[in-house]
Amino acid sequence: MRDCQSVVLSNARPIHFENKDMFDSDREFTSPRQEDCPEKRKRVKSNKQSVSPLGLLIQRAMQLLGLSYQQLVSESNILAEQNQNSDMRIGKSTLGNIINGSIRQPGTAKLDSLRIILHLTRDEIDLAIGLAPERRLAEQLRIRSRRTYELTGDSVTRHRKIPLPVLRADSQLRESQFLSGMVRQWVKLEAEYLGSFYPPHLKYVVMGEHDTHAVPVAPPGTRVLVNTLLTQVRPSENVSFNERELYCVLGPNGITCSYLELTTKGKIILIPHPLSGRLREEFAATDVAVIGQVVGLMFQNEVAAVRNHAHKHNETRG
Repeated sequence: MRDCQSVVLSNARPIHFENKDMFDSDREFTSPRQEDCPEKRKRVKSNKQSVSPLGLLIQRAMQLLGLSYQQLVSESNILAEQNQNSDMRIGKSTLGNIINGSIRQPGTAKLDSLRIILHLTRDEIDLAIGLAPERRLAEQLRIRSRRTYELTGDSVTRHRKIPLPVLRADSQLRESQFLSGMVRQWVKLEAEYLGSFYPPHLKYVVMGEHDTHAVPVAPPGTRVLVNTLLTQVRPSENVSFNERELYCVLGPNGITCSYLELTTKGKIILIPHPLSGRLREEFAATDVAVIGQVVGLMFQNEVAAVRNHAHKHNETRG
């Protein structure tokens, strides 16, 4: 390796210098400074890297799910292929730049990949990057995920109105009667406004492409409505699967919908539907959180019908 302090010329030939002042005898010769030496400049480089708020959120979620950098990258590649969107791919170097803050605001597609893979909500990501971009519910529903994931409440309720009846003053609610005779008028209120004083207790979950625990009741792609007030697991002896409660749970492998059973040893068993072909899984009760009971289902063909209806409605309005 060449030393910056001394230079040895082998097989020297006559050298012509355009600037003769450099050999002026009145000038003092100085050795090269350390910062001028490329070999030593490399050693000065600092290895300290900061972590952005979004990076801390990503690292925490990866730790909870037991995901490595390479696994996250592989998951993003699969998502990109499923949705035919190459922007959803997250390279290892890109992931590192997002974590250390070099990329302050990743693209929408990459944020969607992180949200789906790490089971994050839009609110958590928006808070981490300091933004609250609007996103239509239909855009979230187009994204296909291998894992089951939750739709954020604001994406479902934003700009949506709920019809509510205003009853007549002389209405007697303790007596059975026709609703039309009790209603003075109907009003439409913003769902977000109602949620400000009546906390929502419903969550919206989309079954992942590889989540077959509840097949054929809730096959992959099904939109699931979950009541978070119903979390108590009741005994289900001598009850058919058509009558059993289906629960949405958060376990070591992420969110899924399954039938549940509690044991006397403090264990919780995830029981798949007999026709699903899956095996039972047993966990410690502390490792599984019951999000709520499934109270509504919307299948993919119904979702397509709703989209077509909305598209035709928009065309007629336009």
